[in-house]
Amino acid sequence: RDGPNQLVRVSRGRRAFRRLGPLADPMVLLLIVAAPTYLLIGETTDAVVAFVALVPGPARAMNDPRLLWRTIETAHFRITFPSQGRETAEHVADVAESIYRTMSGAVGWEPKERTEIVLTDGTDNANGSATALPYNAIRLYMTAPDDLSPLGDVDDWYLELVTHEFTHILHTDHIRGIPALVNAIVGKTMSPNSVQPRWILEGLAVFEESARTTGGRLRSSLWNMYMRTDVLEHNVATLDQVSNSVRRWPQGTLYYLYGSYFMQWIAQTYGEAALRYMVDDYGSQLIPWGFNRSIRRATGKTFEELYPEWIRSMEASFQDEATRIRQRGLREGVRLTEAGQTARYPRWIPKGTWPGFEGGLLYYRDDGHSRAGLYALPVTRDARGQILHASERERELIARSAGEAAATFLPDGSLVFNSTEIHQNVFAYDDLFLLPQHLKSPSGLEGTRSRLTEAFRANDPSVSNDGRRIAFVSNHRGTRSLQIANIAPEGVSDVHAPVRGERFDQAFTPRWSPDGKTVALSAWRKGGYRDIQLVDVATGAVTELTHDRAVDGGPSFSADGRYLYFHSDRTGVSNIFAWDFSSKTLFQVTNVLTGALQPEPSPDGKTLAYIGYTKDGFDLFAIPLDPSEWFVAGAPDIVREEAHLPARLGRYNERDYNPLLTMRPRKYSVQIAPGSFGQAATVGIEGADIVGIHAARATMTTEFERPDLRGSLAYTYGRLPVDMSMSMFRTVVPRSGYAVGSFSPSVLEENVGIASALGYSKNAAFQSQDFSISYSASRVASRVFIPLDKYDPYETPALPKHGFLGQLHLGYAFSNAEKYLRSVSGERGFALSAGLDLTDPSLASDYRGYSASGDFTTYLLMPWLAHHAVALHAGAGASGGNFPGSGAFYVGGFVDAPIVDTIRYVAMQGGILLRGYEPVALVGRYYSLFNAEYRFPIVNVDRGPSTLPMFLNRINGAAFVDYGSAFDTTTDAQFKTGVGGELSFDMTLGYIVPFIFRLGFASGLASTGINKGYFVAAVPY
Repeated sequence: RDGPNQLVRVSRGRRAFRRLGPLADPMVLLLIVAAPTYLLIGETTDAVVAFVALVPGPARAMNDPRLLWRTIETAHFRITFPSQGRETAEHVADVAESIYRTMSGAVGWEPKERTEIVLTDGTDNANGSATALPYNAIRLYMTAPDDLSPLGDVDDWYLELVTHEFTHILHTDHIRGIPALVNAIVGKTMSPNSVQPRWILEGLAVFEESARTTGGRLRSSLWNMYMRTDVLEHNVATLDQVSNSVRRWPQGTLYYLYGSYFMQWIAQTYGEAALRYMVDDYGSQLIPWGFNRSIRRATGKTFEELYPEWIRSMEASFQDEATRIRQRGLREGVRLTEAGQTARYPRWIPKGTWPGFEGGLLYYRDDGHSRAGLYALPVTRDARGQILHASERERELIARSAGEAAATFLPDGSLVFNSTEIHQNVFAYDDLFLLPQHLKSPSGLEGTRSRLTEAFRANDPSVSNDGRRIAFVSNHRGTRSLQIANIAPEGVSDVHAPVRGERFDQAFTPRWSPDGKTVALSAWRKGGYRDIQLVDVATGAVTELTHDRAVDGGPSFSADGRYLYFHSDRTGVSNIFAWDFSSKTLFQVTNVLTGALQPEPSPDGKTLAYIGYTKDGFDLFAIPLDPSEWFVAGAPDIVREEAHLPARLGRYNERDYNPLLTMRPRKYSVQIAPGSFGQAATVGIEGADIVGIHAARATMTTEFERPDLRGSLAYTYGRLPVDMSMSMFRTVVPRSGYAVGSFSPSVLEENVGIASALGYSKNAAFQSQDFSISYSASRVASRVFIPLDKYDPYETPALPKHGFLGQLHLGYAFSNAEKYLRSVSGERGFALSAGLDLTDPSLASDYRGYSASGDFTTYLLMPWLAHHAVALHAGAGASGGNFPGSGAFYVGGFVDAPIVDTIRYVAMQGGILLRGYEPVALVGRYYSLFNAEYRFPIVNVDRGPSTLPMFLNRINGAAFVDYGSAFDTTTDAQFKTGVGGELSFDMTLGYIVPFIFRLGFASGLASTGINKGYFVAAVPY
């Protein structure tokens, strides 16, 4: 299946099946042959075989076993892609080579190695990433940007995307001086330009994508809307906020937005050479975070001095623009919602749907406070179409969705909408769903909705007035095309594309005309044209209503068919326009300071709903429809030079993907850290291919006080339906708890072992399940040091046992827990996990025993204050036999860990504890532990010391009760209670590493309880 209505050649599918047998892979053959050999490793004088189970790596879409990976090469790039994406790969190759010289000169650096590019098509979202460590690599999704993405104003999506990501490569690969010398010795592990706030990294890339093409975000009216609104509404972010992750709108986009305008201003004020000098200077710095020094050498001022100057220039520019808009006369609607964040796709609710909401509005909403999905908002209007009442407090979630959802109604009031669902367990694709009349689906798990399509990658549905046909767009390998189909409760049929456009064309938001003869849509075409088209459904004939460099979208017909409303940035600001079919005239309906998008006229033609914008994000607006107040639209104000698109360089030689080209070890590490006997030195080497099929890591450790070599070798294979890992290693650790009479000898336990593990994740839109199984083969032995004067032949010594250990582990986890942007904790749903470890002679073991444990956590949202929640946890375990049943469990409080070491090693403790007691207060073969926490937000801070790499996001509070015990028999169980309270500080260190520091006081109410204050880094359960 190559699309909703196309088939690939059968021979290709058969070839894929033959080649994908796991035994055909040389690496798998090696593992199968080698594993029994490792199992036969015998004892040496001082070493034995042992095992530590591996946790398998997560499955990724790019490693779906059905994919055949291919490669093409250019002079400076190697492009790897799934076989069905050759045309996209060749286009990316053309784009990359065409910009190479220009971009190298613009950034001031030419890589010494070929840049790897890998293409994937496992999602309907547009994105990309790049890194220079341990080699230059770019990862791109084939999907183009969606309807209201600021990324969408482009000459060619791949030209903008590759330009942006290759800027990252040129920026972060720019390594000189001592860092370059270090990399020459230990592999490419240092990139000073990578250790900066993201607004510098992303700001430079967005600036270059706009400066080197005739598209890009700095030319996007939506991008300009974001920045203009922040300035006009006095919501300008401070430099410390831009340098870190914040919860204010637009969250992660803030780096890109402010960084790009700031970099553009620096280039305009000091010349682009200043940016190149900054990159060159910082790329040679051994000590990180001195980027203020680098920009001062380039401009004479630090970023802290430049930032307010830039803001003042923005204020002057946008105030001038606002004055021009006001002079024409503002024409704005009434704001119906105030949640901000994301609102999309307003639709008037017809009769026969949900009582209390008929005549109201249905729209997609994701406000960061609750579930995202399609919400119904009651709306009351007067006879002239004026809004009398619309209260957000009365809104109701009708259908939860994964990702943005557009909806359409059947004549009987049933709802059709798109939502992301998991296909073949790895692909996140949009499909169409049906929610029958009067029903709701607020959790997405009720069973009330039915799936109309399977992996059609379908969105933007629109049902014809007679309810027989549906129009939607379908995304395949970077091309979005209009599809028409018959619709019935059991699904869609006779799916066909009425228009055959060019490769990489994009279609958005189709809408039926009232007579069912025409579909209007917004269409992007090569060269940066985003226009409104009318498609004759019977003939496929296309009429362009507009054809210019303005971005036109969101078409919607009036009920009588006279007007076609759509949004356009032809004035420089997105406004609502109306095409009058009778007079062949284009009118401007709104004239706003920020933006007006996605118009939806009411069935009676009196009110127009649309999506408006404020500093908080997008919200619903409505305005009475009075043609006498409209403006006659003039020619577009947007004038751009003709797009310069990459030339076709020729057909590339394609070959099978060779993972060894990128898998070879390139990353080395040396770390001095606390070990078992003091300080220890660990040397590591690792490698992974760019597709993610193979990954290997080897480490070797020696203690300074006891130079005894130990190490590990691990390998993960990712081209099976399950994740597979194997490892072998040797460890030497001290053990206690043994005795010869009254003497406690020094004991060293030595382990040399192997293991194999399999993991499988069963994914769905709103829940996940994980299964794991591992088997270890090991032999346990110890070295016991007893001085002669301490040896007494009449005493019965308690010494460690030796023997062969075969251990099987089974694991399961499930979660449908929900947490939102503004949450301080999980607020809905539950998570559970269970594990079982077995040893038995049937598993080739000298030991016999078991250890089983399980955890259940649920979250309850409190109704009285926002984001106040109760988290409840229950855990229990039982063990028996001689291994692993002896003393398998313990309960207790936090470990006192030095904060410096915590930050240095990013060592976060777990949150399931018995606080108010020592860390290992009780030990036994069984345990039970119950925890209850009342969690609540205190203050959202989102501030830090300027550009320094530390940032306090927010402070939360919690009151807790812990109750539990570990014991050997029920008669000696001593259940203990601990109570207390905590303040948690959500912080970001080094610009990207999140930490939760918990300052608390706990009191143990039972015997051995302590009153203890603590300050630790720990994650909540």
